[in-house]
Amino acid sequence: MHLINHRIDKFFWFTCFLIMSLYILHEHSTSGVAIDLDTMMARHRNFINGNSEFFNPWQYRILAPFMLEGLVQIFIKISPGAPEVLPYLFLRFLQNMILLYIAFYFYRELKISNPVILFAGMLLLCFNISNSVFRSDLSFNTYFDVIFYLLAGWAIVTNRFIWIIPITFFAALNRETSGFIPLMLVAAFTGKDWKNSLKERLVIGGISLALFAACFVTIRLYYGYQEAKGIHGITSPIDYLSFNFTFLRMYPQLFGTLALIPVVVIICFNKIPRILRNWFWLIVPSWILIHLIKSITAETRLFLVPHALIFIPAMLYLAEYYVSSNSPPQKERM
Repeated sequence: MHLINHRIDKFFWFTCFLIMSLYILHEHSTSGVAIDLDTMMARHRNFINGNSEFFNPWQYRILAPFMLEGLVQIFIKISPGAPEVLPYLFLRFLQNMILLYIAFYFYRELKISNPVILFAGMLLLCFNISNSVFRSDLSFNTYFDVIFYLLAGWAIVTNRFIWIIPITFFAALNRETSGFIPLMLVAAFTGKDWKNSLKERLVIGGISLALFAACFVTIRLYYGYQEAKGIHGITSPIDYLSFNFTFLRMYPQLFGTLALIPVVVIICFNKIPRILRNWFWLIVPSWILIHLIKSITAETRLFLVPHALIFIPAMLYLAEYYVSSNSPPQKERM
């Protein structure tokens, strides 16, 4: 289903994603509750020198900083007098565009065909990302994480299973939270669909999981292992839990990122696609628990993976389901 026609729709979506990407970039680079750009650039230089702040796990998230550093060097050679921050902003803009396009095609593959509902979903994703900026810099590794999960979801629903191997490899170089990606392939199918391509999925999932483990261990062997140091001296899971639940700024920040979408999805859980239900049980409980006991949950960008991968498409599916269920017969429409 098209808004106007195939050609004009392509231009329409490109224009929308361009505006959304610029808006996200503006919010993340100017917000008063975010970490300033000078601090971000200093942290990047520390990483390149092998001395990240909070060494574990920042120093082990190597994909985004090395891609950024390559872009920095290209900008220096092309335009040596350009502002230092320019390649940082450019990479973040590219991430926004890629993320929105992959989300768009992934949601369409989930049979969300009403273009108006799809547009509302993309706008919602844009605003949710824009609000996920508390104590955040441009957070390149976080948004690569969202991109890899969305790309994995798209690859699985389009039966491009072999893509999971390279996706897992690059995702493992980016962030340790990508460990669910190999399991998504196996968890995607249950019931009558379980035996479909079972051997292929098990082999690809096993290779991907082994590849993730190899990357995880190799990076830590290369840089050396250091104990993780939390903010305000927090180290134990109990301390993290206590801090997170008593830090009142977490609640409005979570609302800005997630709104009440997870609540609606859980209430209508049995009506959403089986693949999203399976991924919910695979990812969401563990994701929430891990981030409650190992991170500061007021930094709500950490919840964008399950939000973009599961909650938003589930909400769009429900919207389309109720619209189609309550539409009057064709002959009754005026």
